[in-house]
Amino acid sequence: MEGIDDNDLDGYVPRNILLNGTRIIIPYWPDPKPMDELWIELYQGGTVTRLYTESYSPPQPPFLYFNLTAAHLATDGVALLSYQVWKGGGGISDPSPERKLTIDHTPILVLNEPTFPHATIWGYLNNKTVPPLTSGATVLIPTANSPAADGDTAKLYWQGYSSLNGSGPPVPGTSGDWEITLEPKHMNGHWLFVVPFDPNVRPLIDNASAIAHWQLFKGGRLVGESQKGLVKIDRVTPGESGPSGLNTQGDGNMAIKFVPRTPRPEFNGVKNMDPLAVIDIVTLADGLIAKSVLDTGFVTINFTRTAEEFDEDELELKFGVKGQAQDLWDQKILLGPVAARPVGTIPIQLPASLFPELPTPATPTIYEAMFELYKQAGGVNEPSNDLEFVIDKTAPFGSKRSDNDGNTVVTLVVPTPTPTFVNPPSDAQRTITEAWAADPANANLNFTVNVGYPLRRLDDNLRVWLISGVQRVEAWNAPVPASGAFTIANTVLRTFPNGRVRIQYQWKDLPGNESRESAASDVLTLALAQPPVSTKGPLVPKTDPNYTTALYLDDFAGAITAIVESAFITNAEPGDEIFITIEDATDATNFVDLTSQPWVANTNLTFALTYTDLSRIFNDADEPKMANIWYQIVRPGIPNAESPVQLITLAFDYAGPTNPDLPDLTNPDMVSPVVTGASSTPNDLLPGDRNSPGKFKVTLAIGQPPITSAELAKCYINGQLVGEFNPFVGADEFEVPVSADIISRLPIGIADAHWTIQKADSDKNVMKSPDQQVTVAGAAVPLPPPTIRIRNPALRDYIECYGMISPTSSMVLGLQIQKDPLLPPGKTITARFAAYRDLAGTDLISGTEDSQDYVIKAADVPDVAPVANPAIFKLAQPVRGAIAYGKYWYTTDINGQQSSDPVIKRIDNISNSFNYCDLTPAPAAAT
Repeated sequence: MEGIDDNDLDGYVPRNILLNGTRIIIPYWPDPKPMDELWIELYQGGTVTRLYTESYSPPQPPFLYFNLTAAHLATDGVALLSYQVWKGGGGISDPSPERKLTIDHTPILVLNEPTFPHATIWGYLNNKTVPPLTSGATVLIPTANSPAADGDTAKLYWQGYSSLNGSGPPVPGTSGDWEITLEPKHMNGHWLFVVPFDPNVRPLIDNASAIAHWQLFKGGRLVGESQKGLVKIDRVTPGESGPSGLNTQGDGNMAIKFVPRTPRPEFNGVKNMDPLAVIDIVTLADGLIAKSVLDTGFVTINFTRTAEEFDEDELELKFGVKGQAQDLWDQKILLGPVAARPVGTIPIQLPASLFPELPTPATPTIYEAMFELYKQAGGVNEPSNDLEFVIDKTAPFGSKRSDNDGNTVVTLVVPTPTPTFVNPPSDAQRTITEAWAADPANANLNFTVNVGYPLRRLDDNLRVWLISGVQRVEAWNAPVPASGAFTIANTVLRTFPNGRVRIQYQWKDLPGNESRESAASDVLTLALAQPPVSTKGPLVPKTDPNYTTALYLDDFAGAITAIVESAFITNAEPGDEIFITIEDATDATNFVDLTSQPWVANTNLTFALTYTDLSRIFNDADEPKMANIWYQIVRPGIPNAESPVQLITLAFDYAGPTNPDLPDLTNPDMVSPVVTGASSTPNDLLPGDRNSPGKFKVTLAIGQPPITSAELAKCYINGQLVGEFNPFVGADEFEVPVSADIISRLPIGIADAHWTIQKADSDKNVMKSPDQQVTVAGAAVPLPPPTIRIRNPALRDYIECYGMISPTSSMVLGLQIQKDPLLPPGKTITARFAAYRDLAGTDLISGTEDSQDYVIKAADVPDVAPVANPAIFKLAQPVRGAIAYGKYWYTTDINGQQSSDPVIKRIDNISNSFNYCDLTPAPAAAT
């Protein structure tokens, strides 16, 4: 792309290109074939736009150029430009990589213009400037008063002019541009830059000026451009000759100049008789000057530098038509300082108007030219060798004459006659049928063309087109032999619809002069079996249906299909087969061909797009991927007919650990959650939990990727969303609260809990964990609290030997259970006990937990449920003076496990004699 930085991976399009367009440069492919077909396409916003469709036959120039217009770049956003070549116009495509373009028409900021701190109050830089102008021109760029920031790039532009107001044509060799990366010091001050004297200032001598402006880039993107600053430059001091600014040898460094020729002194130095100066000129065969050279307005003669040189050396040109007297040009050429001359040869551009093609004779005009070298501007010359070259501006089938002013006028006539079809079909309409085309003798259409026009050369190039309606195809582009014979492969005919075909041609001679195009004349009638044609790619309904919606894993829950629509196929026949190809848009080696189906008239064909096929294209990518989809119509004996290519998006990327069961969205490798209530019982909500908040916790398995800030986890119980989790940093586990309201509304029995994970910016491809069963008990019922025997509650509200069922024989605590309708006779309860080191009941003494089932007695029999034992109480108080607390309660099943409120009291079962209740001694504490 001309003007777009190849190193810019985002391909930001410069503003001037957005306004004026640019050119696409495509290298001519290494193995060209006749009638290669080139497509140039632009993909943007889910739509592919074909910019160009062209056919080419060799030879072609090394590069092909196409306009990329401002209209093509009218829409902001990211666009992908690519091309592909269809070999011989057939079914083998060769796609290029995509070139990313970022299009942004956002207006840029207007920055303050640069200034020139060393200029005079009248805005001049001159011989009295301090510092000297020979050390360069200082420019101040006002970065401090701009939106510039540390790390941005500033770029300065400089251009010299031969006027005082920056108008007119620029002075060659004076332009320059420089850039820096801005630092904090530029934010507080400015950027001072010295434009080098050589080469940017030296050519600006008298009544000259320069214009400077600067641009600001952020991240390589243009965000601001300044207004233009002007400085006047005058390096001539009144009363002195020549400009200021000498090199170290004291030589004035000026470019080659043409000045009026002046009389020479009669003698100065010694004349060398033999040619010492060597000159040459680049020509085509037979000395012809290319038309492209003449069109520039200049003819360049290369002067080889001589062994002995002086700053004052001059050249004079002698030239004329061959066979006629040579004239001296009225200008002479000052070669300038030796130090400033180019190495080896000096190209001298002479006005092409010196060498017009003469109206007579009819043949091209031959010129002779030579230089006379005058060393030190003296009066004795050293002649160069003679040059001979040919000017030919008369195209084939053209003639020249003189107008009233003596200028040459070329008149072109239409080439005639129509080329002769040497091997036509025998009927009057020259009807090309399949039988005629299948005959090996007719593999080529053989023609002869008139080569008897005046001044014909064997290297004249013939260009031939075949035309049908508005379709025009180049069929020949090469010289022809003296016989005028040329051939066209009959395969070219298959690019046209049936009907009348015309032929047209044009000549171009070696210099590049083109004749007029001949009249388009009927040459044959086509009646071939027409190849099938498709004008629309496969329809993929789940892409909404114009390919704008991506395909997700969710879509595999129903069938994903591609439909080949019969309405967009012409010339298909029974026996044709249709198959669909899906291809990675960035890797042509990654593709899938679906099983073909026979074409059926007036019937749409439906193809299944399976996960097996599409996942091969997606290839475990971590972001959505573009895929090409198209179909081909296959008929033996002719190239496959291809539909237009459509772009679909495969968005099969997902969050969480690898799912081995895709496209199933339930991932068996996702860990199951743990749901707890106030009782902290895993996945078991007890009656006492039903009116309290709970927790939903997930701990990832070892080796699984953490949940990142770009992912979102959602938690569900019984199908209801209970919470979400989106971390700031990666997390290996998470916990979300479950409200008491949600827990209270869960049905009694089994509830399924699961969690999902998804990319935070999408509700597609949501991965689900396996279900975790959570047991849900009924709501809590008010069980009567258990009591124990306490001898003196006001003084010692403790668990003591008094509360034991048989304290001296067995230290077993007796829980007294109040008679209650909730506890009818025969109801089983479970008495429970545990000892702790603290009154809050958080520091459990290991080994002290106990539970014992008990069956409620008859209504007239008191209920005392035994629990704990001597070993437990001795663990609670292993030595004298040990402080412990006992918690006792009971549970039973009433619509799920119910629990009485636990009771905690201090334990003291060591007597004053340091004996336990069972009369065994209590050890003393270690000292």
